[in-house]
This record gives sequence, structure tokens and C-alpha cells, in this order.
Amino acid sequence: MWSCIYGGIVQTLDFKALDEHIGSLGEPQWTKYLDLGTNVVRLINYSKEFTPHVQKQLTYALRDSMPHYDATLIIWKGANLGEFTATIDKSISPMRWRLDRILAKKAGCPDPTQQIFQQYNPNTNTYYYAAENLEPEEFIKEGHIFVHTFNKITKTPATGIVHGAVVGLDNKGILFCARGQRGKSTLAVLAMMQGFEYVSDDYLILSKDETGLYADPIYSIITLSPRMYNELYYDLKGKFVSNNARKDKYVVNIEGYHDTFRQHYPISVCMFPEIVDDPVPSIVPCTKGDKGRAIVQLAHSTVQQTGDRHDMQTIKKIMDFTDGFEFYRINLCPDINANVECLRKFIKEYNCKKEKKDELCVK
Repeated sequence: MWSCIYGGIVQTLDFKALDEHIGSLGEPQWTKYLDLGTNVVRLINYSKEFTPHVQKQLTYALRDSMPHYDATLIIWKGANLGEFTATIDKSISPMRWRLDRILAKKAGCPDPTQQIFQQYNPNTNTYYYAAENLEPEEFIKEGHIFVHTFNKITKTPATGIVHGAVVGLDNKGILFCARGQRGKSTLAVLAMMQGFEYVSDDYLILSKDETGLYADPIYSIITLSPRMYNELYYDLKGKFVSNNARKDKYVVNIEGYHDTFRQHYPISVCMFPEIVDDPVPSIVPCTKGDKGRAIVQLAHSTVQQTGDRHDMQTIKKIMDFTDGFEFYRINLCPDINANVECLRKFIKEYNCKKEKKDELCVK
């Protein structure tokens, strides 16, 4: 038995009963591995309904074998998960379960109407994930698959998932620091399509050591607004996955761009995107206020999206990650292709200036 806090209520779970339930599901559909850069996860799938979600969202990270793994994630499609939880936790009555789900929702956990079961056994370093509804549009409403679980697996004082974007050139990466609807995803995706090196437009893993800050990719999907999806439709080498039921985001698999993906990609500079009405884009050094806004938005967006809303250690870690970096503001104009060219010129000039000791290299 192991006690944990979930949604504000203490649960004491009988992991023996949980494992017996897993055993009753029969043989796994398959066992594969996820290379998350800083961690390898053994993924044991008991329900074929999960297979397309894993294959479409985690194409780049999915492996048939790995020489080692750091944690295990067991997944299955379940029914009546509220009642199921009560069978492995005798302290949870149906009324208490409903209260737990309400508190979980307020704490930023997945929508309780979707009935998702998530638990962790620290004795075996095993994570459990079950969902009732795996219809693509409904399931995608929860966001990127397993992101809360991956956040727990990868979290250390020097590593963690960040809700941001990273692209670059010549092994020099730019970390875009901003919350949603600020243009970072459109800029990152279009840059990827036009030959930039790519890590992510949404979720990525950051790790820091004595040599620097590095980014690793997780997902092979991007999310675009309907307007941007239509605008990029004929040029995008991607496969439609879902419209996430609300139809405010189109989810696209970008396996066709895996040659642009980079692992353990070094970060050279941080950038704060700002959407403006200017006829042309520009990049300028951040003011002290802009830098503060960039870090706050990166931290706020990360803790909101990963379920760490009240985790001050995560916020401090993000501040430590970005400490010492130069910050620039990119003013994004309505011409999205001009924005990419502005970014390309900036990176080439920035890299050259560093190599030539601040001599102007690109006019």
C-alpha cells in the first residue's frame, strides 16, 4: 500500500490489487520503448485502442527495443474507472470519488468527465494510465498524450518538461518563451518547413548541465489554428490526426519532417515573440521588462499545462534554466514568411558575431 495526494484527497492504493487487475486483462498488445532524451520509458499497452494514439503522437520517440529503461508506463482502456478506483482503494466511497474528481479538476488535472485513471507506484517505478473514451476527438481534448505522466518521469532538479518551442540553425537553438496565442507555434512550424533544425513547437524536455542548456523532442504532432492549417495546407508534409472536438486546433502528425528533428539540441539564446501590426518584422534586445515577461510567461504556461500550478520548484527551475541567456524580442508582422526570414537572418548574424567576436557578418 502507498499513500499519495491526488486532487486534494489522500488515497491509499492497493497496488497488489491493481496489478492483479492488470493481469486479468490478458497478454499485452505490445511492449515498446519511448526515447525521451533524458529518460527511456518502457510502454506496456493492453488495449489496441491506444495503439493509434501512441503511433501518431509519439512516432519519433517510439522504439521497438532499447538497451535499458528508466521507468515503466502501463496503459489500458478501462470502463467505470470511478468504481474501479473504489475497488483498489477502500477509503474512497462513490461520494468521495466525485468530490475527489471535482477537486482534481480545480487543481488542473484532466477533465473528470473523461474518466482518466493515473497512478504511480514508487516501489517499482511504474506508472499506470487508463482512459474510458479513446475516440480521437474526445481523447485529444486532454492534450498531448501522457504529458502529465512524462512530466513526472522526467522531472529532476536539472531536467523537466517545458511548454515552449525550440528551432535553430547550425546547432544553435532559440528557445521561444511565451504562453499560447503569441505566434511561437506558427513561427516554429513554418521555420521547420523552411529548413530550420527543429525540436518542438509545444512541449519539450529541457536539461541543464555544466556545459549548457539542451532541448529534446517528445511529440511528432503539431497543433495549428484552423486559419494557419488552411494557410499551410498545400505545403505542409503532415497527416491530419484530429480537430480535438472543439475545432479550435487541428492536430497534425509531422513524421515527414523527422529529418529536421534534433535531440540534445543546445540552446544559444531566448526569444520573446510579440504580435504587432508593423509592415515588417524586427528583432531587438529585450528590455528588462520584456525579459521578465518572457520568463513569467514561460513558467506560467509550463505549470499550467503540466499540472504543476502550485509547484514553486518548477518555477524556480525554469528561472535557473534561462539565467544568463541573452533575451531578444521578435516583433511578428502579418507576413508569416517574412517573420521566418527575419529569424533566419538573425540566427546567422548572431552565430557569426559570436564566432567573429561581434563583427557584423550579415547585412
